[in-house]
Amino acid sequence: MPKQDGKEIGLFAYSNAFRNRELVRNRYKSTDEYRAGHPDAKSDGDELGKGENNGSIGSATDIRERTVAEARNIFTKNNPYDISKT
Repeated sequence: MPKQDGKEIGLFAYSNAFRNRELVRNRYKSTDEYRAGHPDAKSDGDELGKGENNGSIGSATDIRERTVAEARNIFTKNNPYDISKT
């Protein structure tokens, strides 16, 4: 990192100050890091999870909106889209 008289200068000094400010607001701390196995990463019916859980992928809103979109779609598991339908 560029330094002048032992101090960070320019963009590095600014970005580190900004990073430190944002880390304070981050709810995931080093003792409870966000990762694939974190409860907030799992799709368990809340708005936080985006991963896969028992075949369900996404947050509660993602799942609800996908269900609505699938209801409008004429193609299903039993009626898949393929070249013969064009």
